[in-house]
Amino acid sequence: MSTINGRGALSVEAHTANDTLTAAESGTWHTNTGAAGTITFTLPVATVGLRYGFAVGVAQVLAVDPNGSQTISAPTTGVPSAAGKNVSADAIGEMIEIACLI
Repeated sequence: MSTINGRGALSVEAHTANDTLTAAESGTWHTNTGAAGTITFTLPVATVGLRYGFAVGVAQVLAVDPNGSQTISAPTTGVPSAAGKNVSADAIGEMIEIACLI
């Protein structure tokens, strides 16, 4: 764990393989640092209050999959993606933060 701007502990985990996240991991950040290829993170069923962060640490695709037929809304438009469609990033330093608010 590390401290960000004196705001307290931040849990960051580097992944080199796909991972299915749990509700208990809400509030954590995940990177693809050390990955040699695409890493996909599968989210649990959306429940109000769950939130996760993702950061590209190596120039490989980091994809975030909603659970089943759920959707992820784009921050620029608010328009939901197609059911079950992931969002992704692949440039070092790009970040995705997902939160279930409603």
